[in-house]
Amino acid sequence: MFLSSGSMSSEFEEIYKEQFPLVYNYLFYHIRNTFEAEDLTADVFVRVYEYWDSFSHEKGNRGAWVGGIARNRLKTYFQKKSKKLQTVELTEFINADSDVEGEYLRKEDLSKIFSQLDALDERQREIVTMKYILQFTNREIAKQMNMTESNVGVTLHRSIKRIQSNLKAM
Repeated sequence: MFLSSGSMSSEFEEIYKEQFPLVYNYLFYHIRNTFEAEDLTADVFVRVYEYWDSFSHEKGNRGAWVGGIARNRLKTYFQKKSKKLQTVELTEFINADSDVEGEYLRKEDLSKIFSQLDALDERQREIVTMKYILQFTNREIAKQMNMTESNVGVTLHRSIKRIQSNLKAM
C-alpha cells in the first residue's frame, strides 16, 4: 500500500510524528522490551494507515483513536503471549544523548515511578498511563474504559496522590 492522496499523506505524517513517541512509551511501559515495543508500535501505525478512512471526527480526535488502536494491539499481544511483563534495563528507555549525571538521576526517578505505577491495581495503572503517556483526556479515557468521566477524574486523583505520597516516603 502506498499513500496516494497528498492530503492523507501529510495528515498521516503529522499524526505519526505527534503520536509515535506517545504510543511507543505506552507500549514500552507495559512490555518493558525495546524490540517488542518497536514492533508493536510499527503494527499500530500500519493499522492506523489501513483504517485511516474509517476514522470519524464525531467519535473523538485522531490521537485518541490511535491510542485506542495501541491499547487493542497491546491486549492482543498479551493474549497471544500469555506471559508476564518482562523487565529490561531502564537505560533503553533513556535518551542516550543525555549527560551522565542527568541520565543517572532520570533512571533513578523512572525506576521509582515505575515501581509506584506497578503497585497500582491494573485499572488505576491503565488510567494513569493513558492520561500521562498517551495524553488522553478524561473523556477519552472514560470512553475507552467504560467509566464515567467523573469516575476517571477521581481515580486519577487518588492514584496520583498515592504515588506522590509513596514517593515522598522513599
